Amino acid sequence: MPERSWLGMFLRTAGLRLAVLPLSALLVLTAAGLTMHYAGAAAFGLITLVSQLRMALPFTDLGMGAAVTRAVAQGRDAGASARRETALLIRRTVQILTVIGIAGAVVAVGLGFAGAWSAAFRAPDSLAADVDAAMTVVLVVFFLSLPIGIAERVLIGLDRSDLVVIYGLVPALGNVVYVFLAGSAGVAPMWLAMGLPLGSLVFLLVCWRAAFRQPDAVGLRPGLHPGGLLRAQEGPPVGPLLLGGVPVVLATAGMVLAEQHGRFVLAAAASPEVLSEYALGLQLYMPIFSVLYMAATVFWPRFAAGGDRTLWLRANMVLVGFGLAAAMGYLVFARPVAAIVSRSELELSWTAVVCFSAALVAQSAHLTQVNLLTDRSGFWKQAAMNLSVLVLIVPVTLLGLSLGLGAAAPAASMVLCVLCAQVVPGLLIGHRRTGAHTSSRQESPVTASDAARHSGKVTNHA
Repeated sequence: MPERSWLGMFLRTAGLRLAVLPLSALLVLTAAGLTMHYAGAAAFGLITLVSQLRMALPFTDLGMGAAVTRAVAQGRDAGASARRETALLIRRTVQILTVIGIAGAVVAVGLGFAGAWSAAFRAPDSLAADVDAAMTVVLVVFFLSLPIGIAERVLIGLDRSDLVVIYGLVPALGNVVYVFLAGSAGVAPMWLAMGLPLGSLVFLLVCWRAAFRQPDAVGLRPGLHPGGLLRAQEGPPVGPLLLGGVPVVLATAGMVLAEQHGRFVLAAAASPEVLSEYALGLQLYMPIFSVLYMAATVFWPRFAAGGDRTLWLRANMVLVGFGLAAAMGYLVFARPVAAIVSRSELELSWTAVVCFSAALVAQSAHLTQVNLLTDRSGFWKQAAMNLSVLVLIVPVTLLGLSLGLGAAAPAASMVLCVLCAQVVPGLLIGHRRTGAHTSSRQESPVTASDAARHSGKVTNHA
């Protein structure tokens, strides 16, 4: 694709995210302030942990979401046959995710009845029953919405990350409305955690409507509702799809668990006050990082279609530059904003602020490789890097706690582990790959056409 195409879309996506960032940040901070007002600062960390646990489980799509994104990106400018194969892949993926979602919901209910969640998070006896009930409902909502989540991946493949950015306001807005109404009604503190999951469900429904509003690009008919994809159709065999998703699951699980590890380590090894301080710092961190992350996704369809060395170099420079600017913003504004939100009940230490700022730079330096290495061999490389981070980050965080870093320990270990296990090896792999494949497309993942050839079957129309 020409430079103007990627640069224009990058600036559009980043500009939209920056434009909505003040509103998004205001909504997030308002929800945090309301939660502290209704539940108290000590319970804030535990409520945030329950409401955002689903963020540690995106790999439950078994890697098939990434395959859909890549297939849509490669097939949107191709012929009718390629779009039919993409449609069959989407249909089969939704069917598989429905089964996974039902199974996950049943397991979540069983663990809730057994009291596993309150035991795992060391919840006080006074909150134990509500923690188990709220966590169960949060996970049931998450698992049952798995099939609808494929719409977000379709939008990214269609190069409509800008829509995902705009719709991303929905969860935060829903969370504020729910926390205010529930808190005013006097519900038990742990049930304040339901706002974000319910808002996320609405977000996915909106993405579904947008993804299939003009369905010709993916070979599906207009106005298709989620249940319409569950009808039995011949398509890619389940086995190759699941096997093809293994490296994606490992890569995603490694990175997300590493990013979310601080909540779990601090919940088990630190005081509620330290957990709450870290949770507040992370609340300020995530909206800023989301600007970088969403802007970087515009490179996924371009690299999938055959990105070259020049595009790779420019992507790295642009994202690191944005990361440095974001870090400066966090460094300047995090402490005063945290004081306002918590009404001075919590104070972010300068050590925590500096470590979170450094984490923005470190993670931005790896985002180009996240969107470059999206074929099967690339995801295996991502899996190796991300699992290395996961193996290293927990003991490094525990070491930081023992050295007295407190809430800064998870962010400090994130910086160190990301630089050593992702940024350096990722740049070496990216440099080698873009040099070797400057004129050629990357290896394709297991898609509908691959599966059909392997099985000797002929796919039919979606």
